[in-house]
Amino acid sequence: MSLEKSFPIYKKTHASGNVGWRVDMGLVGGKRVFKSFPNEAAAAKFQKRCLEAEAKKKPVDLRDLNDVMRHEVLAALAKLRDHNATIAQAVDFYLKHARPAKANVTIGEVMDEFKAKKLKGGQSSKYINTAWSSFFVPFRDHFKNCFMTELTSEDCELYAFKSKTWSPTTRRTHIRHLSVLCNFAVAKGFVGYNPFKTVTKPKKPAGTSKERVVSVENVIKLLRYALAHNYKAECASLVLVLFCGVRVEEVSRLTWADIKLDEETPVVVLDEGITKTGKSRINPIPSNAQVWLKMLRSEGKVTSENYEGRMRYLRSKAKADFKQNSARISFASYHLARYGNGPKTAFLLGHDNPTLLYNTYKALVTKDESIRYWKITPDYDGVERDLTPTADQINEARRKGIAKALATKG
Repeated sequence: MSLEKSFPIYKKTHASGNVGWRVDMGLVGGKRVFKSFPNEAAAAKFQKRCLEAEAKKKPVDLRDLNDVMRHEVLAALAKLRDHNATIAQAVDFYLKHARPAKANVTIGEVMDEFKAKKLKGGQSSKYINTAWSSFFVPFRDHFKNCFMTELTSEDCELYAFKSKTWSPTTRRTHIRHLSVLCNFAVAKGFVGYNPFKTVTKPKKPAGTSKERVVSVENVIKLLRYALAHNYKAECASLVLVLFCGVRVEEVSRLTWADIKLDEETPVVVLDEGITKTGKSRINPIPSNAQVWLKMLRSEGKVTSENYEGRMRYLRSKAKADFKQNSARISFASYHLARYGNGPKTAFLLGHDNPTLLYNTYKALVTKDESIRYWKITPDYDGVERDLTPTADQINEARRKGIAKALATKG
């Protein structure tokens, strides 16, 4: 195939003795232009990209076919003739079903298509922005926005383990997000395989759920502080997560109209537009949460402006031991300990089955702790008192009863 430009590579020895490599870009504005590289491999990689781009500008002409290529075309036509098919039909079929990689698609272009599809599908902008800034952009910039077809498993393995400061969890998270991006590229036909498929995944660290379960005393401390200091929207949000199994991001989409407090069985209605997974569910409101929500009931959105920032400030001001994501882990652990029904707890959390509950959210809490947890109301101080009457109290009650009976008889 003839090309107007061949982009030859030249070795260049500088006056200092250092050796560099240059790619001849041809005449640009009547002047020959070169692009310099520190080594021959980098220059060759760039030359390949230039040749592919140039070839794309100038499709193959019949006059460019050599004898071997002509023979291949004739042989293919002979095979197709027996099936009454044309080359165009064969090519279309191959492209549709074999899904060969499309050349000249950069990492950035795949990212743009990925974002457009996810936003169109209703994926939260928070997820997109986090994936974009924390995982995709650093990956794109590290590989200088190269073509997706240039990525190898070895390159991706080195990238995943390049940072010495990443924890195993951070490393696993990077691999997971970037694998999703590459799977998207495979599905679109931009590459033939996912280079992250064979990347070594660090061993999953031991769970920290137990350390994130909030004690009954700290739940009371945080809710009371929120109520007393006019953090009513944040207090209502915490109640929905702590006692009703609503996700934090789901609370931010709820309105008070979705909270049915006046029905015979009060519930929170989470439709497809509210839930994270796009699957609707209806979660009951337990009796202790009903007390809180009836006190806090308002109109419009449940959360306030700058909800996440105000929630962080509230946790710091209340001086309660309340870590990030603790509310959801506390709900899962206390609900499972109280009712012993994994599938039911998983459903309230919005999971398809209990696997994620047992692997991520479940922590050991005692049955007595769980009983106290589901008693938390604005008036409950967390102390269980023995209400069994003493012998003196029983005798005193009897005396009063007898005296009342005699007075009535007289």
